[in-house]
Amino acid sequence: MTRMKYTIKLLIALTGFVLAFGTGFAQNFSPLYPIGDDPDIKYVSSYTSQEKILFEANPTVRYSFYSTFSRYLACEDRIHSQALYLAARPQLRMYQEVSKPVKTPSYRVFLGTQQLFRLNQGMNNKVVQFVGFSFESGHYSNGQSGCAFCEDYQDQTEECDSIYATFDDNTDLSALLNRKNGNFSTNMSELLLNYQWHKLDSTFSPVYSHSVELGYTLYHDRFLGVFDFGGYSDNDIGIYGRHRLMLNYELTYKRQRKYAPTFAFRQNIEYILDHHVQVNPIRLVSTVTFYPIPAWRTFGVFTSYIYGHDNYNFRLVDSGHQFAVGLSWDQFAPAKLGGKRCKK
Repeated sequence: MTRMKYTIKLLIALTGFVLAFGTGFAQNFSPLYPIGDDPDIKYVSSYTSQEKILFEANPTVRYSFYSTFSRYLACEDRIHSQALYLAARPQLRMYQEVSKPVKTPSYRVFLGTQQLFRLNQGMNNKVVQFVGFSFESGHYSNGQSGCAFCEDYQDQTEECDSIYATFDDNTDLSALLNRKNGNFSTNMSELLLNYQWHKLDSTFSPVYSHSVELGYTLYHDRFLGVFDFGGYSDNDIGIYGRHRLMLNYELTYKRQRKYAPTFAFRQNIEYILDHHVQVNPIRLVSTVTFYPIPAWRTFGVFTSYIYGHDNYNFRLVDSGHQFAVGLSWDQFAPAKLGGKRCKK
């Protein structure tokens, strides 16, 4: 009972954190980012019997140095809008056990830009299309110092390196993984190419929306491709691989009635190209989101089915089926996409 009370209090506190930093505080910089994942907090089932997940939070925040999305998206005579920003994309899990130290959280900090281009213009055109891209580059790690596959040694010591030499195609990496303080570290860059199609109502707000993304992620040794720190070890990169491909699709629908809710469906596909043979290269995530209150369009309730490798740092050696249910905050809530002329 004590554990349950503690968990409920922590969930409430973490929900407040995500609300504050994922929506309210971020709006001081820019509330609109048309490309990328949304912040969320959720219950998610466990891949393995070795540890039980209580909940997971992804409090994504993007701090804009410069953004024209809020000003230009409604301007039919503005072809180009953009943002330059610093992105903090941590991934936090609470497990059903004592966490001393906190078990291998994920820290992801990037410099990024999003660029969006309007394909069609015209004040009477109630269908609008955009193409654009997001590019982010930075660091991804879990802040731990232990050997990834043995609790007895520190990372990048001779004793730790000797363990990797014993691995073969039949080695169960999930069973060997150091889940207490195993190190995961790499620098990375991610490119997303995005196409959007929106059908607008009489107020120039989206009614139907389709979004398709093609993505590529590169794990590289140098920070921002230049500075020699924070990179991967040769042993580890041979397991989690340098190259990832992504394909994402999202459909959003709002009934044309006052106070009508909004529904969204999103399908994410990820594939690792150069992975260890014991790593499942596929990850599929199917998500249905319900936005029940029109005035709170950014606030959604969702459920997801997940198949494939885990996406929580070195736990990608885990694989299977997961179920998730939680709350999310849309960083591209319905904005007016037409009806204005802004150039003088």
